[in-house]
Amino acid sequence: MKLLIDDVKLNLLMEQKKSYIGKKVAWDSILSACSFLISVLFATYKDLWGISGEAFKIFFVMLGLFFTFKALYDVLKSVKNSYNYEDLLQDINKLNEITHNHSIVAIRDTFEQYPNRFLVYDDVRWKCKLFVNYKDNTNNESFIKDHLSRELKIDESKIKLTYIAQNISEKISGSDNVKKVYCHKLFLAEIEDMPENMRKDTFEADGRVYHWKSIVELEEDDEAMAKNADIIGFVKNNV
Repeated sequence: MKLLIDDVKLNLLMEQKKSYIGKKVAWDSILSACSFLISVLFATYKDLWGISGEAFKIFFVMLGLFFTFKALYDVLKSVKNSYNYEDLLQDINKLNEITHNHSIVAIRDTFEQYPNRFLVYDDVRWKCKLFVNYKDNTNNESFIKDHLSRELKIDESKIKLTYIAQNISEKISGSDNVKKVYCHKLFLAEIEDMPENMRKDTFEADGRVYHWKSIVELEEDDEAMAKNADIIGFVKNNV
């Protein structure tokens, strides 16, 4: 999955979380501090430079206590303010400015001797001809094949799906006239034994009107180019 992130927002996030990143306190720090404290408690020290051994022992005991409490404090603080790589990844994903992830499905007229047309349909919301497309799904390829099978009345076993490329573009949405950032994945669908009804230049299936159109014909379609030029070019350059 591609992300589109403003570098200023990313830098701000890293600045806000810098005190948590890479500062996971290990429990072995407490063990080390306690071991040091126990060793000095049972140790004996000789007088040195006019300072009594008892004074040395008190100093090291105090030092051991300090390290032990400091390690305990760090561990408790780390548990209370738990922040790991998964949390960071989630925060980064929230900065993603891509608002729509779609899969574009290119289907050629392979029943012809020289296939040069693609299957498009009349989209009611966009009011132009669009390539077959679906919003990305968790099981994306299975989802696409299942929908193609049911919408075009084709046995799923006769559909071969191949991932081609990915493209990010910003444009005005044809459905609500708002500028959005889209991430499109392009798939090539090959259909074995294309049904006779689908071999017509225009046909209807599942309440939707489909057409076989070449890239040249789509480029001559003013409505299609005004609203979908990026995808027409994307398919033209990759399939």
